[in-house]
Amino acid sequence: MTPAARAADRTVPPFAGSRLGCNEWLYGGLPLERLQHHQRMSDPEMQVRARVRHEPDRSYAVLVDGPDGEVEVGRTGRTADLWALAQAGAARLFGDGLGADNLTLHVPQPPYGQDGQWVRIIAGENPDDPSESDDIGVLAQARWFGHEGAWFVTVTGTGTSIVPSERLDFEPVVTDEQVAAFHTYITAAAAG
Repeated sequence: MTPAARAADRTVPPFAGSRLGCNEWLYGGLPLERLQHHQRMSDPEMQVRARVRHEPDRSYAVLVDGPDGEVEVGRTGRTADLWALAQAGAARLFGDGLGADNLTLHVPQPPYGQDGQWVRIIAGENPDDPSESDDIGVLAQARWFGHEGAWFVTVTGTGTSIVPSERLDFEPVVTDEQVAAFHTYITAAAAG
């Protein structure tokens, strides 16, 4: 079949006869008009948006844009649970066939934190890991890292890490000596 004839014949997929050998796998040998229950490769995929609302008690509400508008699908006190809540809520609203690539979760910067502010880490991710206790209580500087929905925290003497809001004190008592030690650490790290 010539390329022009193939283009005119809608029963033949555009890449029929290619070396890929996937025509039967993709189309099952059916004419394109009979593939009503399958999505064509050129059709846009559904994209579901979800967002996080920061609550006054520093918990998080997860909201999903559903067929009838925005719906709260769950609440949690842990940043690590946000994605699972959004996925489960989207599955309830749109069905289990929704993949992770079809969901976008937006976590805005919380109102109680600002870029560049002083913080202290108040808890580690794993309380049974003694190495995580090294940073607890040490002065640090935080910058919002929206892609992770958490803070990029530079800790005096130990470096940087991604820390969720629930593990930070945003109103620490800060001394001049601690600020000087932080700046000395940053200067030495930059030179080093």
